[in-house]
Amino acid sequence: MKTVSNPSNRDQKILVEQIKALYRLLPPIILASLAICFALVYGLWNVVTSTTLIAWLALMLFAYFIRLVTVFSFRRSFKELHVRRHAVYLIVGSALSGAAWGVGGVVLFPPQQFEYQMLILIVIISMGAGSVSTLTTYLPVFFAYLPISLLPIIIKLFLLGGPIYTTLGIMTLTYILALSYFAIFINRTLKQSLELRFENIDLVEQLLEQKDEADKANIAKSKFLAAASHDLRQPLHALSLFTSVLVETIKYPKVRRVVDQINASVDALQNLFNSLLDISQLDAGVMKVEKTDFHLAHLFKKMANDFDSQASEKNLRIQWPNVSYAVHSDPNLLERIVRNYISNAVRYTENGEIIINCKANAQSITISVTDTGCGIPDEEKQSIFSEFYQLSNPERDRGKGLGLGLAIVQRTANLLGHAIEIESQTGVGSTFSITVQQADNNIDNTSTISNEESVNISITDTLILVIDDEPNIREGMQNLLTLWGCEVITAADQKEALTIISHHDRNPDGIIADYRLRENQTGVDAIRAIHAKCKSNIPALIVTGDIAVERLREVNNSGFQLSHKPVAPIKLHTFLRHVQLHNKNTTVT
Repeated sequence: MKTVSNPSNRDQKILVEQIKALYRLLPPIILASLAICFALVYGLWNVVTSTTLIAWLALMLFAYFIRLVTVFSFRRSFKELHVRRHAVYLIVGSALSGAAWGVGGVVLFPPQQFEYQMLILIVIISMGAGSVSTLTTYLPVFFAYLPISLLPIIIKLFLLGGPIYTTLGIMTLTYILALSYFAIFINRTLKQSLELRFENIDLVEQLLEQKDEADKANIAKSKFLAAASHDLRQPLHALSLFTSVLVETIKYPKVRRVVDQINASVDALQNLFNSLLDISQLDAGVMKVEKTDFHLAHLFKKMANDFDSQASEKNLRIQWPNVSYAVHSDPNLLERIVRNYISNAVRYTENGEIIINCKANAQSITISVTDTGCGIPDEEKQSIFSEFYQLSNPERDRGKGLGLGLAIVQRTANLLGHAIEIESQTGVGSTFSITVQQADNNIDNTSTISNEESVNISITDTLILVIDDEPNIREGMQNLLTLWGCEVITAADQKEALTIISHHDRNPDGIIADYRLRENQTGVDAIRAIHAKCKSNIPALIVTGDIAVERLREVNNSGFQLSHKPVAPIKLHTFLRHVQLHNKNTTVT
């Protein structure tokens, strides 16, 4: 990583900026000076001999011609390595101009005509004053001009003698000293501003480099999590299938308890992977929001059935609101947020009660969950929304959660466009809230049963094609689906699947395909190839262990049903019922 520029490099950069600034100012300075020269010649034409005026004007034109040459040279061939050479050109040109004005202060000084003498003195002093605002960018250029331009006329004034001329000489000399002081002060201020500018540039570069390294580290972390998630989900998915078969077949109580314990461990792993999946889906932008109007009472009734027993085990009481409010949101995503709030409240509250409250505002409803737990210190209130961050859990006790809940809450709330807030006092408790748009309370929001659930459909004698490059997953899926009465054929990839279909007496009724297959093939490609061969849009389910953002988007854009490993048996059952319903509707048509 680059370090902040050392002093010598920074001095070089400052010099470059100073020289660039002076060369940018030089053309207008030359034009203004020439205009003053011609005006002065015109004003003195009847006072000073024309030969003297023309000679002086020629000297001035020569000096400014030299300066213009340096400007063209700078614009044509400037390189930072040669900046000191261009600085010397500026100093020499400035000295020539100052000398020309100094000569003018002497040769154009008319004897016995005080008003014209004062005119020349004022012009030369004014040129000196102007140099403070233009040449102090680089002090050597300023001091090459000012003393040379004013000292000759000062000497002239002292040589003339008399109170008036001596006073003017002293005042002009004092004026030089004052201008020099101001020039040094202005130059110091300018250099300090340039130093700060380059320090800020260095700091910005460092921050950009650090951000780039952090982004790379974050990408590496995401890739690692994606790879780890996929590789770990594979055996977990197979384990889930085999334990599902055990649950269906084993009836002995002692063995059943062991199987239940295995299932509990599988569920715990599944919860971790699902939380990682939620984070990835939110980051990938593939989590769909389907907002509708619904009553909160149904939501609270559903959660009361789940949480009251958990709270009772800890001798806690949950106070549920009795409200008739309706809101406009995605019911599933809003439920996920409130569930996280309540789950944390139950987890971190040892005594007292948990109060769920709804407060109606002008056009919104604020749902809050208040506990009497340990509370959250002020300095930790933002950190708790970070992934894997937990208070008072250094031993990473799985019973205290995974530290992903509030990270999911924040991302989900942002996706929904709902504001979340937290109020907490250490040792007293916390209140987490979310504000949702209010809806009409008169909506008809009674629970309905889907068409799939309302029809009594048998999934027996259903031919399912399973495509997966893992042999144990194919075996586990075949055992489970066969146990349910399905006929199952399996393949490791697209080519094998097409070959098996060619030799089978009928097309499959449904397809369950892993997303990532051998040789960079995907389940999406395999399903589309089978659809083309069978000339039918056979219902298909993509199963994946990936949480990588790119892959989630790819699967989401495929349009096929998607389930993440390990797949719960109930999801497989739902897909099979969908297959049978699809086939029944196709037959009727």
